[in-house]
Amino acid sequence: MRETPRLFNRDKEVERHRRLIERVHSPRLQMALIAALTGASGLLASYVLRIAGLSSMAVRYPLAVAIAYAAFLFFLWCWLRWGDGNGDAEDFDVVDAATEVSYGNSSSASPVADVSDGGGVDLDVGDGEGAIIGVVIVAGIALLTALFAVFSIVSMAPVLFAELLVDAALAGGLYRHVRGIDRGRHWLTTAIARTGWRFGAVAVVAAAAGWLIARAVPGADSIGALLH
Repeated sequence: MRETPRLFNRDKEVERHRRLIERVHSPRLQMALIAALTGASGLLASYVLRIAGLSSMAVRYPLAVAIAYAAFLFFLWCWLRWGDGNGDAEDFDVVDAATEVSYGNSSSASPVADVSDGGGVDLDVGDGEGAIIGVVIVAGIALLTALFAVFSIVSMAPVLFAELLVDAALAGGLYRHVRGIDRGRHWLTTAIARTGWRFGAVAVVAAAAGWLIARAVPGADSIGALLH
């Protein structure tokens, strides 16, 4: 007798993969390493762009963040490739899991960051002490924004990795014995939806910081020049 295809439930499959990842890997440590490599890529990109003649910090800093984000997505792709080759075959056999587990129609809500718009700060950039205070404030905001992006991505690493694995499996056609699947979703779409706004916030604040520093210290083209 032919077996009836199981009803696929993405949220439950993501949760199953999250538990498996936390058992056989160290997802937050791995994401911290990816974040460190991403930050190094951004710093290197800013340095190369400066050497190439892009002196405007208001342009160079957000461009460096964009390059760092491209590197971040590349590192996620590397993680997926590494996971396919080095993961526990028994634990990550999505075909067997899909045929052995019958899913219901209930779904668990995915955690979504709640972002509220803060009020704008009007900084009067001028000579002397007011300019220095303004630069310190914006530099502090830029640093806090970057730290928030890093810690929030590291904290959500188990869920994010699980979602990427499930979406990669869907795109690869590994769930052959289940129904109710949207196979058009790509892991890159999920990665950008989960992390893109964080890097976007860092880019915006970095551009504002670069603009303010250039106004406060005419001729400065880097943080090092500002410190001098």
